[in-house]
Amino acid sequence: MIKLDENVTSKMNEYLEGDTIEAILLRNKKIFHYSVMLTPAQMNQDIDVLDLSQRAHNCLRRYGFNTVGKLINGVHTREDETSKKQLLKVHSLGKNTAEEILIKLFYYQFLVLPEGRRKEYMQEVAETNL
Repeated sequence: MIKLDENVTSKMNEYLEGDTIEAILLRNKKIFHYSVMLTPAQMNQDIDVLDLSQRAHNCLRRYGFNTVGKLINGVHTREDETSKKQLLKVHSLGKNTAEEILIKLFYYQFLVLPEGRRKEYMQEVAETNL
């Protein structure tokens, strides 16, 4: 598993009752579910907003995933196929890099939510990943 951003996870944990995002991620190593509810403006943001490693950034750009929206639409879960599995189809993108991209996308989703919606969102994540 990739190294988690302590600042973001600490903010997330403020909204979780009796659990931590780290525990949820460890419990759900193979499949971790979260909703993406971005505005059109957020979907049009360059992938630079995800603060990805150089390897992840370059792989996504070469594949044509230049915006957050193109990335999300490109790895939208199909039946019997996870987003991670779809990302692994990108040339030169390995398991750790795929995990990094999905976690950074999760962080971005959380950080762009209005303060008033964060608690509800984190509770939904916790319930979905029991």
